[in-house]
Amino acid sequence: QPTRRENRIQASGLTIPIGINLGKSKVTPLPEAADDYRSSFGLLRELGDYFVVNVSSPNTPGLRSLQDASQLSLILDALQQQNLSQKPILVKIAPDLEWNAIADVLELAQSYSLAGIIATNTTIRRDLLKTQRIAATGKLVTEEAGGISGAPLRQRSTEVIRFIWQETQGTLPIIGVGGIFTAEDAWEKITAGASLIQVYTGWIYNGPWMVRQILQGLLQKLEERGMSSISEAVGSGSG
Repeated sequence: QPTRRENRIQASGLTIPIGINLGKSKVTPLPEAADDYRSSFGLLRELGDYFVVNVSSPNTPGLRSLQDASQLSLILDALQQQNLSQKPILVKIAPDLEWNAIADVLELAQSYSLAGIIATNTTIRRDLLKTQRIAATGKLVTEEAGGISGAPLRQRSTEVIRFIWQETQGTLPIIGVGGIFTAEDAWEKITAGASLIQVYTGWIYNGPWMVRQILQGLLQKLEERGMSSISEAVGSGSG
């Protein structure tokens, strides 16, 4: 029950922000998606510090079609009517969107006063992989389903971040995700326009100490460039 979870979180004394990722239930028909997101948000609203509208996971059938402006606007409208701008809401987008589709999402994000964009989710592209055939099964990688994360995603996610920064002139906060293993990877995302970063695949492979190593590396980069804050570096490589 949400009430028990809320009590547990409050009792833990956690001071770090808690983000909640909202995705459509697999069994919910697409025409009912907005109600599904609104219902989930209503149940979890008091538990999260910020919320992510995930319309970009490749693992839920049809979910990515909700990135279309006409569909996404229904979801954002439903959420903001209930939210009354009290909780920061971000949209997580796919790296496989065309530039014009990303621009449409950005326009909606600004129209609905969203807190930012998370760029990006996993990719369904296979041309980014060096491996062409999986040794254990003998199958071509093009025959495999699901999203690809980690190193193959790094360049494309950075390109999307840079596009968002340039399109919005840095006015819309970006959380950069995709292929971050080192401080250099994180710096690439930050200078492209990300003011925050998230990691997962790198953390799985390199362990929790990776976070400290990235932070130490970022401090070194700031010192080398005579900067006093990460905010000075955000978007500095996007022109």
